[in-house]
Amino acid sequence: MKKLFFLFFAVLNYASAVSQIDSVTYGISALTQGSGLYLSKISVSDGSVAKISANAVVQVPGGHGRTIDPLHHVFYYAPGSDLLAFDLNTGDLIRKISITNYLNSTFHGINYNYRDSTLYGIAVDAAGLNIKLAKLDPYTGSVTPISDSSLAASYSVLTGTALDHVHSIYYFETNKNPANHLIGVDLHSGDLISDLPIGIDSGDRFGPIEYNCHDSTLYGLAGNYTHGRKLASINPYNGAVTFLSKYNIADTILNEQITIDPFQQVFYFEATDRTYRGANINSGYLVTMSSITPLPGSYFTGFLFNHTCYLHSASFIGENKIHPELTIFPNPVFDKLNIRSSTPLFKVEILDFTGKSVLTENCHGLNEIQTDLTNFPEGIYLVRINNESANVSSKFVKAAPGLQLGH
Repeated sequence: MKKLFFLFFAVLNYASAVSQIDSVTYGISALTQGSGLYLSKISVSDGSVAKISANAVVQVPGGHGRTIDPLHHVFYYAPGSDLLAFDLNTGDLIRKISITNYLNSTFHGINYNYRDSTLYGIAVDAAGLNIKLAKLDPYTGSVTPISDSSLAASYSVLTGTALDHVHSIYYFETNKNPANHLIGVDLHSGDLISDLPIGIDSGDRFGPIEYNCHDSTLYGLAGNYTHGRKLASINPYNGAVTFLSKYNIADTILNEQITIDPFQQVFYFEATDRTYRGANINSGYLVTMSSITPLPGSYFTGFLFNHTCYLHSASFIGENKIHPELTIFPNPVFDKLNIRSSTPLFKVEILDFTGKSVLTENCHGLNEIQTDLTNFPEGIYLVRINNESANVSSKFVKAAPGLQLGH
């Protein structure tokens, strides 16, 4: 009974944390006169900006990146050589720390990885020629390089970065002629995985790039100022770009920032006329457009949609039909977990409550596998399943053998 209580308590804590994730688009309101920043949020329906922070943080805005830790409700903003951490609920500044440069480098493209609760980015030297994947300690500001050698000769700041949580790959673009290259980096080793020319016309740009965890796809805007820009996706394995919009959805964009609502399947950006626009990622058509109404004496920047698309799944208890083709059972599991698919399975990975990978199995195209979890500690786990048509995840509970649930 005591073990059951602790297990139930863990489920409630986790469910409580997830339930507080609000699917809101947050950002920074920067004063046009002087140096002041507020954590704010924007209404996607009418473009109105509401202040969350009671007091301004004295800081000049910048474009080194922003990211959200959704489970701990923290908005991280890197305007330059400092890292600011805001409480999403109150807008209070939790801490402001100096980023410790590695070999006189700057830290760009900050991305929070929920699987290991780590902030990743790229360390770029002063000349912009030595670029390595690195991680940033949000408490000390220390930057630790992961890559042993430089990944590229340049970093395209305007096209941003993206983190594929499912496959643990960090993406950025490097400037090359006639078209930029998409760089893929292994998140754990820092090794270069891919260096591919982006399949667009010379003079066009693809980006900023953003990873959508709902369909495991990289999206961006493709085109240029003269001919306009359309929503597009890119194949990270060959660099091929697929245009999704039939017509232009913008001439160009402002501040080169975008975000995706994975549940509504909408790609958001700010156009040069200061309208906040959203395009459906399936059709490519604009589905919303409203003029941004900033706070008086400020402008809105660094916007990002808060979500945990990667943690949403079927109910904790029972047989989980996590995808039309995929089922896991039993749940809770005491010893052996069964995973069944109507199409061949390639890989199964199990993560513990902290996001640490505790088991990986290559399935070699089987349609059903059984994994022995007898020696796993009780608790909540996440199973990630890859078959030929989907990358999906689901939560399950590991209970102690002999524990009677429901009595």
